[in-house]
Amino acid sequence: MAGKKNKKLEHFDNDVPKIIVSETSGRGESYYRLKDNIIYSSDSGKNKVFQFESAISGEGKSTVVSNTAVALALSGKKVVIVDLDFRRPKIHRIFSVQNVQGIAEYMLGEYEIKDIIKKTEYGVDVVNRGKATQNASIIFTSDKFKELIEELKKQYDLVLFDCPPVLLVSDYIHYSKLSDVVVFVACMGVTRRSQLREAVELMKKHNDNFLGTVVTYKNTGKFSSRYGGYYNNRYYKYLKSQYSEEVND
Repeated sequence: MAGKKNKKLEHFDNDVPKIIVSETSGRGESYYRLKDNIIYSSDSGKNKVFQFESAISGEGKSTVVSNTAVALALSGKKVVIVDLDFRRPKIHRIFSVQNVQGIAEYMLGEYEIKDIIKKTEYGVDVVNRGKATQNASIIFTSDKFKELIEELKKQYDLVLFDCPPVLLVSDYIHYSKLSDVVVFVACMGVTRRSQLREAVELMKKHNDNFLGTVVTYKNTGKFSSRYGGYYNNRYYKYLKSQYSEEVND
């Protein structure tokens, strides 16, 4: 990959993530660049599962996953998002589908794989969590879950994982074994450098194939995040990745 891009960052709404990519809008320019890099990375057919991670919550990861998926779909790719954030699922809200008949129900044998795949108006398919579950790690380490991912790899060009924050939930230890490439999302002014460094080092123990980092920011005038206020915006250098995509508005 090329060196870091120096572009403006995108404003995202952490509470109500939005789809901004469309066939007629230029607002998704940087998502299209990220889309191109994902396609390039998967062109040989070897890499199909992309794991989107962040150090903490509130970094815009679900927004990035969703808009990138739409950009991929507009480029003719068959893409599905799998919501693996079992504690705070968002993908169903972004794509306006009900958080029912999902992974949890599939694991209980109530539905088959074809029944839990939901179509959306954006050309992106979604597999949501479904009903709440007490122990996600049991699901992620099961053969039945592995079978689900293998079947999605057969049906789709690209499978995107929307994952919970690395420093808050240890589920990544399990599903990282099923992904090919990691895309890290970091929010300027939200994440401490020490948090990002720790998260990256933890991830590298389980999947060190990093595509790079997407740098986002909050354009709200002030931060209400419980993780604190502004910090040195050079933290992303600690990713030591080949490519950094800064999403613009």
